[in-house]
Amino acid sequence: MLEIYKLIDAKLSTLSIPVYADLYPKAKTGSKVYPYIIFNFPNTFNLNYSDINQMQIDIWDNKTSVIEIETISKKVDDIFKHLLFNNTEIFVKTYRDKPYRLKLDEIDNGIQRRQLRYVVKAMSKVI
Repeated sequence: MLEIYKLIDAKLSTLSIPVYADLYPKAKTGSKVYPYIIFNFPNTFNLNYSDINQMQIDIWDNKTSVIEIETISKKVDDIFKHLLFNNTEIFVKTYRDKPYRLKLDEIDNGIQRRQLRYVVKAMSKVI
C-alpha cells in the first residue's frame, strides 16, 4: 500500500501544487493555501496479490474563474486516465471510473471543487 501512496503522490507532485493524502493538514495560521489536491481510497485497501479499488482525487481552488481548476483537472486526468506503472514490487494500472468527473458545490462561496475518480488495479509481485 505504501508503494501506491508514493506513486500517486509522486505523479501528482509533478503539477507543482500542494498534494495531501486523505485530508488537508491542520493549518497553523487557520487558512488554507489554494489550489491544492487531496487523494484518497474510500474503500478499504489491502494490497493482496491483486486488488481493484477506487481512488478519488479532489481539487480545491478559491479563484472566481474556472480556468485554473479546469486546467489542473485536465492535467490530473492526463496522468491517471491510462497510467501503467511497473517495478520490482508492484504493477499498477489506473483508468477512469464511471462517472469519473464531478463538479461539487461547496458551502463556502468562492471555493471550487472538482472530484476525479479512477479505478486502481494493483498487483503485488511480492507474496
